[in-house]
Amino acid sequence: GINAEYGALKINVPDASVSKTLTVSGESTVSEVTVKLVELLGNLKNWQRYSLWCTDKKTWLIAPRATLNTYGLDAGNKVIFTTTSKKLSIQLPDRTQLDLEKADFSNTLFSVVCNICRDLRIRHPEELSLLRCAKEEDLKDARNVTARRTFRVRKANKPKPKKETGSSQNSMNTAGAVQNGDTLSPHGSVANVTQLTPDEIDHIDIKEGKTMDERALMNAGWLDSSKSLMEQDVKEGDMLLLRFKYFAFLDLNKQRDEPRINALYHQAIRSVLSEDVVPTDAECLEFAALQFAVEQAVRNPPKLARAISPGKDDINSALDDLEISLGTNDPDLDKLNNTVLPNYNRELQANLKYKKPIKIFSFLAKPKIHKFTFRDTTMSFYKDSNKNQPADFTQDLKDCTIVPEVDIKKTKYILHIKPPSGKEYLVIFGDKEEFCNWTAACRLASKGKPISDSTYDSEIEIVKTMCNMQEHSQTLKLNRNKRAPVTTDDIKTEDFVSARVGRKFRPEQLANEILDKHNVLPRRDYTATELRVNYILKWERLNDFGVSYFIVKFDKSKKEELLGIARTHMVKQDLTPPYNTIKTWHWTSLQSWNVNWEVRKLTFNVDGDSHTFACNSADIKIVHEYIGGYIFLTLRKESDTELDKEMFYKLTGGWQ
Repeated sequence: GINAEYGALKINVPDASVSKTLTVSGESTVSEVTVKLVELLGNLKNWQRYSLWCTDKKTWLIAPRATLNTYGLDAGNKVIFTTTSKKLSIQLPDRTQLDLEKADFSNTLFSVVCNICRDLRIRHPEELSLLRCAKEEDLKDARNVTARRTFRVRKANKPKPKKETGSSQNSMNTAGAVQNGDTLSPHGSVANVTQLTPDEIDHIDIKEGKTMDERALMNAGWLDSSKSLMEQDVKEGDMLLLRFKYFAFLDLNKQRDEPRINALYHQAIRSVLSEDVVPTDAECLEFAALQFAVEQAVRNPPKLARAISPGKDDINSALDDLEISLGTNDPDLDKLNNTVLPNYNRELQANLKYKKPIKIFSFLAKPKIHKFTFRDTTMSFYKDSNKNQPADFTQDLKDCTIVPEVDIKKTKYILHIKPPSGKEYLVIFGDKEEFCNWTAACRLASKGKPISDSTYDSEIEIVKTMCNMQEHSQTLKLNRNKRAPVTTDDIKTEDFVSARVGRKFRPEQLANEILDKHNVLPRRDYTATELRVNYILKWERLNDFGVSYFIVKFDKSKKEELLGIARTHMVKQDLTPPYNTIKTWHWTSLQSWNVNWEVRKLTFNVDGDSHTFACNSADIKIVHEYIGGYIFLTLRKESDTELDKEMFYKLTGGWQ
């Protein structure tokens, strides 16, 4: 081996197709070895772009003053002298392919992501990461523990460049940041951006997870943010996916974030169509209507008169921006920063009907009228109308599933409430106004926000819009025959709804349903960016939004279970349908977490209780990074402050 005495070290130089043997000692520095090698090579051009890479140790020899002994190098180790910058293809959320000429294979993945986002003008790169592609064969053995985590990086697709230069209606349209065929970065890191055709996208064959097992396996593809691409077996010419990894979006602003909004919008569409989130059929049609509205706005942008008209419209626009900023902040940010929301002493009181759903003879169960109150995140009811008496029932709605049921024609306004561990019950309202106020409060509370939150009024308007859409749709259906018939050529329905929803309608019928929903959207002068933001906000309000799943086995459990990680909490669920919630832990209660790297198990402490598990669907480092990443995101305070990379590495890197 290499020790204090002189020995031989063989170094391969692929670009020159030669190998050189150097006489070195264990105390030789990386800088000294590099200079000796370059002298022997003689005519190697741009050698400053090269570094030493130890193949079998998967380590870059970068530090110039570090010795070979520092890296534990032995004479038998395979060392190559190769470029640190290599070609890499990145697929963006809209399936555009970005070809990088000089991706840094020696720096950390997080630095690579930051550089890509800088070139694409996407703010807050800490919310995104790079993901390996999964094909259908990768998901076949999802239930087989030994077969998991085996899918490889795919070679980049090589589509023929399109002749036309404009962005299509489905492209990211990043306001100058991306144009087909253009070199983007002044640093020369981006060589070409190609909008793939549908056939080429199908050829890439990237599959979304369908079962919970498959959805969990998809998360095994996330790369390690603290390691380089080379250390993670990414090869030159491979293709990786750029995706939002963490669903906590700080200060989503339509004036400053058009590229970021477009990327997030396309990821939201894929999430809805592949049913990574599962909206109701009615919600699917509303998403389709918004998506159709975006396409219409791209084809026929609204006139500039709206932007320069004085008075009320300017105020509405400013309020829209404020709602977006408030509505996309982390729900638990105030707790982690010791910031208390203003208390407006807001409280709801009403006489409402209460009913437990009974499957057998449900028509015999008459709802009972009780005095209800709502304060902060808690709903209470009293059998006695005298509120001075203690409440007979109190429910903190945090993490409860809230499902509204509305039938305008039958004047039916019902709220289904299901606690994380408990039976579902119904609250029945007498009119639309009452229903909207209470539903808005319950939806906010389910996300941990009190009724005093500044977004409460906006939430009421959203619920009212939902009711109005159903109300107007009855009239539209009566007038449908007066409209020119819609064919599948006008709306390609499979691009707007999931396959499950598509099977329930004939194509023409589904196209009409989408147009009906589109025709009742408020404010017909929305820009495409504003409509995309509305789509994102609606996506965020889905009950199962933003949960990343892993298959785990807790030490005290005899069976595998699901672990869901979201922006405010972790949740343990059954691995079999209906995937009942077993336990929820909030980040605000998390005291510590660490990994035993020898046995690959993660331990976390919440409220004095310790929990340990192994991850069977992905490497435990990915779970560790998810937890640290969400903690980092909730600690962010100001949108324009410099990104604290050191803190990000500290919380996500671990010590292996």
